[in-house]
Amino acid sequence: MGAEDIQASVVISVAMLVISLVLGTAMAIGWACFGRPRHALSWSIAYFLYGIEIIAVAVGTARPNLHPILEMVEFACILAAASLVAIGARQRAKLESWARGIGIAFVTVFLVNEALRHSVHPWWLSATDGLFTSVMLSIAIAAIRPRDREPEAAEWATMATLVVFVLFELLLVFLDMKGRLHPEDHRLASFFMDFYLAGLTPVFVANGVSANLLIASDLAAKLRALAASDPLTGVFNRRGFHEAAVRAVSNGRRHRQPIAITLVDIDHFKSINDRFGHTAGDRTLRFIARSLSRALRKGDLVGRIGGEEFALLLVNSSAEEAVEVMDRVRAGIAAGFLNEDMPVPVTASFGVTAVELGGGPAEETLAEALDQADRALYRSKIEGRNRTTLAVLTEA
Repeated sequence: MGAEDIQASVVISVAMLVISLVLGTAMAIGWACFGRPRHALSWSIAYFLYGIEIIAVAVGTARPNLHPILEMVEFACILAAASLVAIGARQRAKLESWARGIGIAFVTVFLVNEALRHSVHPWWLSATDGLFTSVMLSIAIAAIRPRDREPEAAEWATMATLVVFVLFELLLVFLDMKGRLHPEDHRLASFFMDFYLAGLTPVFVANGVSANLLIASDLAAKLRALAASDPLTGVFNRRGFHEAAVRAVSNGRRHRQPIAITLVDIDHFKSINDRFGHTAGDRTLRFIARSLSRALRKGDLVGRIGGEEFALLLVNSSAEEAVEVMDRVRAGIAAGFLNEDMPVPVTASFGVTAVELGGGPAEETLAEALDQADRALYRSKIEGRNRTTLAVLTEA
């Protein structure tokens, strides 16, 4: 390595150390301030480990007598950091972390590498860290890709930068192996060093920035979900249901799929509070929300839109089919529940209507359907409660 390469390497190492500490600290702050998501902590530790690896390289270069020990530290930090990236990605996706399996792989690769490094030292040994890192990053990419929806912008960015990181690592491995097979060709060694010095910083920064953006995006999504949900029951609140229902109506119109709307009101809810207390009233609301949620399929919606009133939207369902479903739910609700070993009798009234998908804006269409369902619910109330009524569309 020439003097210019050494100088460039020093500058890049210092920059990488600062970047590692900044990114690791940013993720640690995200972990501490935003609900302590485990993946943010895993990724934060990974970036601090990259920083330790850079320090070990610098000290080993300045103190050659410490190089054998520090080389072990460098290798361990690289493997551990890559492992934590994969573990963190699986934690974020709420998948099994594979921490035990990845840990076993980490220890095995480390011990085999150390045993071979102090004995035969095969020519391919220097490829170990790059290949291990590539595998771990590939696991992370697979985990970040959502299984039930299209990726969001931050997820696409993180996956893209991880793919670039994998390709960068594999190309480094290829160039290194080719250089070791042809030691007489000094151009290969020079090209390897130039490629490494030119590519490492942008690839590293891009991955760190995208990971921080992903953590911020997750936080924003969590805040949006909290703003749209009822804190007592966990289902949509009025605003969240309305926004999701407008989107569902627009989607149903595009795909020509029938949609049904149901309004649900708990019968004599005030008497439950008066007889059993407000704690039992809260449990009643949660009981109703659970009963309604269990009837939902993928794409269906449920929200608490008033004190004791709920709304449901059933996609790809006629009003008659919705009546059958709601009658089963109504019967389940009428069985009541136990509050501190005391049975709480509870019933609910239902009003069901079909959504007319032709015509005006989706928001107006939804408002008309809710009005029809409300009229049907009113009939259920005046006709004795604990019943399901199908709206007559000509009454609008």
